[in-house]
Amino acid sequence: DIALKIVTGLRIILTEGEQARILARKGRNPDVFLKGLQAASLHRDGSKESLIRMGQVAQEIVDMEPEYPVGYRLLGWYHHGLATRGISPRENTKKAFEFAQKTVSLDESDAFSHGLLGYIYLLMRQYEKAIASGKRSVELLPNGAEVHMLLGSTLTYAGQVDEAILHLKQAIRLNPFPAFYYYRHLGRCYMLKGQYENALVEFKKALQRAPDASVNHLTIAIAYALLDREEEARASAARALELEPGLSVSRVSTNAMYKNEDHLKLFLAAMRKAGFPE
Repeated sequence: DIALKIVTGLRIILTEGEQARILARKGRNPDVFLKGLQAASLHRDGSKESLIRMGQVAQEIVDMEPEYPVGYRLLGWYHHGLATRGISPRENTKKAFEFAQKTVSLDESDAFSHGLLGYIYLLMRQYEKAIASGKRSVELLPNGAEVHMLLGSTLTYAGQVDEAILHLKQAIRLNPFPAFYYYRHLGRCYMLKGQYENALVEFKKALQRAPDASVNHLTIAIAYALLDREEEARASAARALELEPGLSVSRVSTNAMYKNEDHLKLFLAAMRKAGFPE
């Protein structure tokens, strides 16, 4: 019990306090709590290897406490990650949606579960439902950095860029140590507004936090391409492909969640310019 209190305190200082408190309140088993922190850390790493390990840890949590919603939520994020990487996208989207529904059914008041559900709706291109779930998560946890980040990202993909920026900046203000994707999503907003230098600044912040995440090298390559810095664009593209050899224009085109066709075209044209394979 003492160890659990110490870890909870460290979690509040080092990352997001609201997640620590929820984990501590709802997880009766200290081992489950610690595994939840481990999975959260893996999720922030951004590499494929960390995603696979996160899925294993999530399943361990479910096996230990099958009525504990966090394990199912982590499994939802695991299958979401597989789908966005082009790994059996239809099957993994279906599984992610089922786990998201499961978490909400276990606890209707859990903001993070609604946040996951909204992001799976986004993956399914059901934009209105995605935004509604995202807004519900913020209503449940108005000072939650993660839920503001998810809603901001959803609004970006839905084409509501100015509103997205407000939520993403609020997320960064609320979290003293934001994960890489906070900055990546904010960079995408600037990119879509044609502010490529600002986008590059945010993408570089994301890279500092997760240097082995291929998506960070991808977005930096795109920013360089849009700035006509082709040599740097190709170097970043090469690093992205080194980390994830299957990355291609066609794969991104298939899995991209942009509602606005012009936004997707901008992204894909920059990928081609940076030297990504078709």
